[in-house]
Amino acid sequence: MPVQADASVWGALLGSCRTYDNFELAELVAEKLFKLDPQDVTSYVMMSHVYANAGRSEDVSKLRNLMRERELKKLPGHSVVEANCRLHRFLVDSKPRHSWPTV
Repeated sequence: MPVQADASVWGALLGSCRTYDNFELAELVAEKLFKLDPQDVTSYVMMSHVYANAGRSEDVSKLRNLMRERELKKLPGHSVVEANCRLHRFLVDSKPRHSWPTV
């Protein structure tokens, strides 16, 4: 490769490995990402999904333990909706709130 790949290029490759179930390459790419940016939780979560899709629950557990050891936490997903000139933020696992019917 004429240009040295950075973490974003390796991350895109890991995402493709997940999409196309290329487990062997995903492990190599994840190792590279963990060295390049050990605090980026996205790489760990993506590799966890690769392991889960391959039915390797023990590896999922090991990876989650590694995340805990390194104090890495995935932020919950959210959506933002504008209604009546106000922004309303919803977390993925949000419980209904009193303001929801007006949104």
